[in-house]
Amino acid sequence: MKAVEFESELSDNTIKIPENFRLELAASKDKHVRVIVLIDEFDKDDEAEFKNMAGAQFLNGYDEADSVYDNL
Repeated sequence: MKAVEFESELSDNTIKIPENFRLELAASKDKHVRVIVLIDEFDKDDEAEFKNMAGAQFLNGYDEADSVYDNL
């Protein structure tokens, strides 16, 4: 199975196929395809907030006993 990857926007529950893939997909007419849709879970503001929170939580797990690894 050959993989084709691109990003698109959903509009009325329709995925728009970029122009540069249309000819390639037209050549595969009437063939079986497998479709995987990955949806962004965060918008850009949420993603930045999540990264800040994750960094802060990571540092909360640091203990003074871990400092033995700082000079390796």
